[in-house]
Amino acid sequence: MLFKKILEQLKVNRNTDVNEEDLKQVFKNIEILEKLFIKESKIFLTIGSTEDGKGSVHQMDLFVSAIVNRGISLSRGFKTLAESNNYICAVPIIRLQIDNCLRFYASTLVTDYNDFFMQYLSGSHIRNIKDAFGNKMTDNYLAKKLDKEVFPGILNMYQNTSGHIHLSNEHTFMHNQIEKHNEDEMTMKTIIGGHDFFKVDQKVDFAYNMFKATEFLLDLVKSWKYQKHKIETGNKNSTQQNL
Repeated sequence: MLFKKILEQLKVNRNTDVNEEDLKQVFKNIEILEKLFIKESKIFLTIGSTEDGKGSVHQMDLFVSAIVNRGISLSRGFKTLAESNNYICAVPIIRLQIDNCLRFYASTLVTDYNDFFMQYLSGSHIRNIKDAFGNKMTDNYLAKKLDKEVFPGILNMYQNTSGHIHLSNEHTFMHNQIEKHNEDEMTMKTIIGGHDFFKVDQKVDFAYNMFKATEFLLDLVKSWKYQKHKIETGNKNSTQQNL
């Protein structure tokens, strides 16, 4: 009777019509995003002109570059761990990628992004920095605002993946170690020694969430080149007027 109640609580609506080939395809899509990050970085770093013909460097270029580098490393780390069937370590990386999204988004909500960068550089926690409306930019605040205004669904992803950071019911054997043989008989087992219990549909779900978190980050990074171009154009027009 107890096992039946547990099974009811653990029911998840997930597409089970997937296989290892689907998983490999998601990994390939993540690799494509990595290449797009490099392409996007080359674009925003070459905006603006200097005497040596190179692009001008803004403080936010350094911030965005750090986020891009971390984002690529996280996506590669997830893929490496997932391909070695270590999803217990891989899945928390999704939450770290979402963290990148939140940090970048925070920089777009302040009145002065240069001041924001200097506070960040000095070691100030972003959760203690206020946005243009006077709200402290906690992770929860940023996730809710990002979900409402830019990426619907990221809040749910944020909340679900947070359960994989600390030991929680997401790690319990109940999710994957109950075997049901028939309506009246069930067995329970536990295995110790670096073994993951996730089925292929769960793995595809995790990989897809990593892909989406990385795609969200790429879209945010793309927005910086437009902002930088606008600033450079304004500076150029101001110089011409002064002349």
